[in-house]
Amino acid sequence: MLNILFWTAVGIVIGWNLPQPTWAKELQDRVVSMFKSLTGKGG
Repeated sequence: MLNILFWTAVGIVIGWNLPQPTWAKELQDRVVSMFKSLTGKGG
């Protein structure tokens, strides 16, 4: 469990510091909007 959290945190930090390709940004937007709709938080 801690291993998953560690590598997720590493991925977040790397993602913040590197430029994101267009396809990755579009995929991220889709995933974020899906989670927002599941949790009921509109955005």
